[in-house]
Amino acid sequence: MNRWTILLLAAGLRECRPEDSNGGIKRLVVRETVGNHFSEVIVNALTRYYVQNHSSTQVMRLSTVSDGTYDLQSDIMDEVMQRTSRSIAYEFRSALGPSRRPRIFNIAFIDGYGAFEQLFRSLDPAENDFAGYYLIVLTAYGRRIASDTLARIFALLWTMNVINVNIVSADLEDQSRWQSVLMHTYYPYRAGGNCERIVPHLLHRFRKGQRLDRSVELFPSKLSNLHGCPVTVGTFHLPPYMLLTPAGSYGGLEGDLLRALSRKLNFTVRLVVPDDGELWGRTPPPSVDVADANRTSGGTSSASGCVRLVLTERVNLTLGRFAIRGDRNLVMKSSRSYYTVRMVFAVPAGREYTPFEKLFRPFSRSVWVLVTLYLLAGMVVIGTVQLLHRPAVRDFVYGRGVSTPVLNLLSVLFGGAVVQLPMRNFARTLLFLWMYYCLVVRTCYQGSLYEYLQERKNFSPLQTVDALVRNDYRFYSLHGTSLYLERMPQILSRITWLPDDDASVDRLLTDLATRQARTSALFIDMERVAYHNRFYVRGGLVYIANVVLVRLPIGIYYPKKSCLANRFDHELDRLRTSGYVSYRLGHYLNYDAFKGPADYQPLPTPLTTDQLVGCYETLFGLLLVATGLLLLELASRWFVSLRQLLTFLQAE
Repeated sequence: MNRWTILLLAAGLRECRPEDSNGGIKRLVVRETVGNHFSEVIVNALTRYYVQNHSSTQVMRLSTVSDGTYDLQSDIMDEVMQRTSRSIAYEFRSALGPSRRPRIFNIAFIDGYGAFEQLFRSLDPAENDFAGYYLIVLTAYGRRIASDTLARIFALLWTMNVINVNIVSADLEDQSRWQSVLMHTYYPYRAGGNCERIVPHLLHRFRKGQRLDRSVELFPSKLSNLHGCPVTVGTFHLPPYMLLTPAGSYGGLEGDLLRALSRKLNFTVRLVVPDDGELWGRTPPPSVDVADANRTSGGTSSASGCVRLVLTERVNLTLGRFAIRGDRNLVMKSSRSYYTVRMVFAVPAGREYTPFEKLFRPFSRSVWVLVTLYLLAGMVVIGTVQLLHRPAVRDFVYGRGVSTPVLNLLSVLFGGAVVQLPMRNFARTLLFLWMYYCLVVRTCYQGSLYEYLQERKNFSPLQTVDALVRNDYRFYSLHGTSLYLERMPQILSRITWLPDDDASVDRLLTDLATRQARTSALFIDMERVAYHNRFYVRGGLVYIANVVLVRLPIGIYYPKKSCLANRFDHELDRLRTSGYVSYRLGHYLNYDAFKGPADYQPLPTPLTTDQLVGCYETLFGLLLVATGLLLLELASRWFVSLRQLLTFLQAE
């Protein structure tokens, strides 16, 4: 984990004479001190904490008091770098160009608070990782370091969110030959309600002649326990990620993650909702300087929503399905992604099958084609025999005395009786084969028809973007997700932007579920649709076009100088690898509607009249056909051509 620790080494170093005194404070010989004691403390800190990641250490230097302090810094630098040159790579800070990545390990040499403030206020979080390690040698020439100076230094560091910091100074009041070296630090979160109260704390005293105790943690973890201190979180109501109630409680996937983090790190949560009516919000345009966006109001005036809360540092972090992307990473610090969101189009269910259409569902299209071909083949054989006008062929194929072969063919197909059976073996064999074929087809059809008449079934919803465009669908989306639709002009030309609130999304999902918006598609994440199908299933299901348009890794965003990011990342990794995210998602989502229809389980219940409407419609249609044929036969008494046609159709 990258941390930025500041080790401030404050030593009053100067050549002394026995007669010199300053309130009983002893002064040290520079060369002897650096070579024997202070260098040991500095080298110990460097070798234990700076070499582990094999990253170069940046050296910064500023002297504002006198030339003597500058020379003193040179002596310390020479001694320390000589003893660590084989293990640590050093790089001097330069204003010629930005570094490739933010510096983690740093050493700074300064001679007072003025130099410290001037040096550290010029640091850019884009080039210096404020969660890393720093070693700063404070050479206050000939003066004792006052406790209020340490407090002022720590206070400034806390405004920059630099917490892994130590101040090492010589105990000049030690009247022995070798003074002890004191290491101070501060804890921003302490027990007893001491939250963000910056008080110098003596971490360790190094004595000359004593072996350095490596069990002493020079850079202790200061964020493993926040002692109940508040952490301000910018968020908004966005199911299923963050569920906010009027009472102030919270839940959802990210709400549960936040609660788990608060229990692990022992902090309380203070929620802040954006007051400008936006959710995620806009980031400053690229023309705005990144440093200005974080330090001045000029950079944040163009921001909005939770992004503005973070840039103005009104909140410690923000979450709510925040997609990790480049424009946000320029002005904020992101956590590791703990989940990937799939953006799709939510669409209504397909049109429900009419009762008449259900009569054709027992067989697939290919089966119906084969049944029709077999029936047409029989018709063709009968028509061919009729056209030959050869009684011997007719008697051989379908039997002597059979005057209505077509009617017999259809009667057997629908399970009717044959009035006159054929006498010859070939004709009887053909009749048996046809009866056996019709028995199999009719049994399969009737068995499946019983299930389909009782099943509520719809046509499949549209599955592709091209199909939605061809069917003149109207598209809807939140402003916050407009960035991902910029490369789809066929959608942008017919899109309607919804207000950035979940109420508008919920209303449209309800319309899609009840099919009140039959030709509408909502650009939204699949998890939001699954949440609606879990808790609002009585109003109907919402379906999705089975094309994932974009995948968005989501995470937490912090201010650029935040000290919480690395510690939270560590805990998020543990929660994610333990399966906590998928476990909590199961409490809010229902993906069953996306898996296709479930197998129908037939029950021994009688068919209702509503389920038989299709059969009634078919019967009514056949009655109309029979009535039409009767009228044609009656009209054939006056029309010779019609009478000849009917006579041909019913002739032997």
